[in-house]
Amino acid sequence: MESISLEDLDEVDLLLTELEISQGKRNLILCVVASPAYRDKVIEVIKSRFSARITPVETGDTLISDLRNVKPKTEEILIWTLPETLALDVLDALNNFRELFYDAGVPSLIFMTPAGLDDVIWKAPDFWRYRGGYHILKGEDHGQAYQAVEALSMPLNFSYQNKEELLRRKRINEHLLDKMKNKSEKVRILIELGSVHSLLSEQRKAIEYFRQALAIAREIGDKSGEENALGNVGNAYYFLGDVHKAIEHHEQALAIAREIKDIRNEGLWLGDLGGAYAGMGEMRKAIEYFRQALAIAREIGDRMAESANLGNLGGAYGGMGEMRKAIEYHEQALTIAREIEDRRGEGKLLGNLGVAYTYLGNTSKAIDYYEQQLKITQEIGDRRSEGTALWNMSFALDQLGKRDQAIECAKAALKIREEIEDPRAEIVRRKLQEWESQQHKQ
Repeated sequence: MESISLEDLDEVDLLLTELEISQGKRNLILCVVASPAYRDKVIEVIKSRFSARITPVETGDTLISDLRNVKPKTEEILIWTLPETLALDVLDALNNFRELFYDAGVPSLIFMTPAGLDDVIWKAPDFWRYRGGYHILKGEDHGQAYQAVEALSMPLNFSYQNKEELLRRKRINEHLLDKMKNKSEKVRILIELGSVHSLLSEQRKAIEYFRQALAIAREIGDKSGEENALGNVGNAYYFLGDVHKAIEHHEQALAIAREIKDIRNEGLWLGDLGGAYAGMGEMRKAIEYFRQALAIAREIGDRMAESANLGNLGGAYGGMGEMRKAIEYHEQALTIAREIEDRRGEGKLLGNLGVAYTYLGNTSKAIDYYEQQLKITQEIGDRRSEGTALWNMSFALDQLGKRDQAIECAKAALKIREEIEDPRAEIVRRKLQEWESQQHKQ
């Protein structure tokens, strides 16, 4: 079973044993797997052991007709593959004609996605209770994760619609930096320049500007400038994968924000701390920070921060496997991002919705979200998110069995991640090696 994930070997063995015991008997076995390509690998393993007939379920009427026309004993096993999302007529057929699976006289194995399982439990409860065995396969780990929607501590009037506008902002601030004598203003310009480089995924350059701002702010006793510089250094380290350094700087920034009663930035640093802890897999702790940040954003009417923290709550719940709750938060956040024309936040939220639907097995819907994200990231020059969109797209294409297209997307993602020093490049590199190795063997 070399094509099966190590994590699923025991579960597949259990499934094969159940099918062996069920030979010549009536049984209804459910198997949940998100990826159609991975499902097909499992089916190949089953077919190597048993004679099986595979029937894709397209409509409720065709399912009922196929069940009624089954000839007992012709096959050892009947395998039914349900679509990614279940239409009402299919759910009604499952619920109201469930006895027909047992009338076939041989075990029926039904494959469905996690989203399909959710629909079955709530909309076809009699069928769900009628089942015999029940197996969940996790599939292959492609290193997918949600993207934190960062609310960087930029000036309130700092917004941009595309990469050209961002580069124009960079040129203006470089010009002002040379002319500016006032040290407080110089701190503000350095922080804005650092933010621009961070948005362009040039984190090392961003840190240089933020550290210059930090030194001047401390020299002149500018606590607000010191706080903003510290917090943004933390953001840059987060993007470079140094989460512990990010937390260290965000905690220092948070302490100053509370000292000087800067409630807006207190919320921002709470949100960024939540993102850092989520990056380490500590989702419960992350949720605590995100909820505090969300409360502050709503209290002061900061819509961008409200959207960011709703999205991050969605990401944290998604990280714990609660995809329906994740989607609910992401959709609320996306509505706000579009209302305030926060295109960067919009792009990340579209990608997060894609990840959620990928895990629910609705790959076609996921790809639609990734395509929307990719378009926005390319327009605004958000290379980090562009690389993530391409990588997530490659995962979804591979799930659909489109390995060649998946490899092309993954190569493009790897190129971007290497160029911007994204620590997640290694995940893509390893998967590409695996995919290309498998292709050479075929």
